[in-house]
Amino acid sequence: MGQMQAWTANLLRNVGKGSIDLVFPPSCLICMEEIISPTEDIGVCQQCLEEITSVKGPVCRRCAARIPEIPGQKETCPRCERDRLRFDATYSLGEYTGLLRDTVIQMKSDRSERYARLCSRLLLLRFGERLRELNFDAVLSIPTSPWRRWIRGTNAPAVMAQEIASAIQIPLARGLLEWVRTPLTQHGMSRAGRFRNVRGNLRVARSFRFDSPRLLIVDDVLTTGATCSEAARVLKSYGAEKVVVAVVGRTSDG
Repeated sequence: MGQMQAWTANLLRNVGKGSIDLVFPPSCLICMEEIISPTEDIGVCQQCLEEITSVKGPVCRRCAARIPEIPGQKETCPRCERDRLRFDATYSLGEYTGLLRDTVIQMKSDRSERYARLCSRLLLLRFGERLRELNFDAVLSIPTSPWRRWIRGTNAPAVMAQEIASAIQIPLARGLLEWVRTPLTQHGMSRAGRFRNVRGNLRVARSFRFDSPRLLIVDDVLTTGATCSEAARVLKSYGAEKVVVAVVGRTSDG
């Protein structure tokens, strides 16, 4: 009887969804136009999907910044080597500009968390297979201050981390990292100032213990990489073997 009730409930949900789509056709979360032929239930139209996920040239393997397309070019950029970024690689949908930037800005204050789920689906669509191949032991997000969480009404990186962890079937290390003190906003700071602002300001929560895991850090935007680098430094000091970053956007002036 229980199986029959579950089957019936699932059927009604599917029929209900189909009926709603007939009366109110799904619209793209980005341009708000009607989606004529939904693909994989991503939530965006094909035109927006292509614009957001299009590859516009080679990027640095470590920080995902654009690098010149020159034969024999190294896979990392000079700034990575100069700053000695502590994470091992970055996966980003693209440059933080245009539709991608608009989507991230919308995501930061979207209390419904639809845009955070959308961005996690886009990351999985683009890099899901590669992320599974890397055999991570856990996924985590950069922590946010309670004040910022209250102001925005959401914590988009945490939502994305949860979605990605569920999709690639690995544990979510919620609360693994915590701030020693509430950091100043990085906006408007110089490159050097951003690194100073976070140096020594992240720690592993006392309740966590791990042995040489492979960790995936999820965040919304990578600018200089200062915060993710400090997070990777701390995690590696506790025995992390490999730390990889996944972000929605990468600024061009990082």
